Amino acid sequence: MKTRIVLCGAIITSGIATAVPASAATFSARETHSGLRVNRPDGTTVGRLATNGWFRRPGAPDLVYREGGVPIAGIWESAPDAAVVRSGTTEKAPIIGRIVPSWNDGELSLTIEPAGGVPVRTTVFERVPGGGAALDRDTSTRFALEGTYRATLHATGGADAGWLSVDVDPEGATRFSGDLPPAIPPALAAAAAAAVEDEVDFIYGNVIDVAPFRR
Repeated sequence: MKTRIVLCGAIITSGIATAVPASAATFSARETHSGLRVNRPDGTTVGRLATNGWFRRPGAPDLVYREGGVPIAGIWESAPDAAVVRSGTTEKAPIIGRIVPSWNDGELSLTIEPAGGVPVRTTVFERVPGGGAALDRDTSTRFALEGTYRATLHATGGADAGWLSVDVDPEGATRFSGDLPPAIPPALAAAAAAAVEDEVDFIYGNVIDVAPFRR
């Protein structure tokens, strides 16, 4: 998660409207300068995901999820093939789950692996409404990047398990919403959003119609 963008998120109950017509959202996120905030349905803050500072001791997590200012979970993004979420800020803390990204012709999908639960895998993130274009590393302009993208979650065997969408505004507030399985706890959901935001950052960092100093 680059310093240009820091996420803001919310875990919400069903019945909250989203930009994507779908089943009721259980997760939403909105970008702010102060970290990913996890909220109650009334909008009050439950927790926050933010970077773990510039100078970290060896083995410290890259991101920390806090509730009431108390560290609850750490996210290690340094692994080449996964982000590991633990129920604490040391490498000895129990694993909550993993976020495993993969790409097909530059198009991102995620596998969300809750510890002790059934993994779910997203499709690629396709633009909505209308489908077609996907969140793609070959995107070359800011205009082409902007918009709402949605991925469907599939459980083992292919059954639908929910959805996750991202509304990309490279110079504003990138937002997320989704209907995630109950087995995915807030810290793991936040890590999934952070993985998608990292992808948006990567694509935005390579567009040709925005000067480098404005990114």
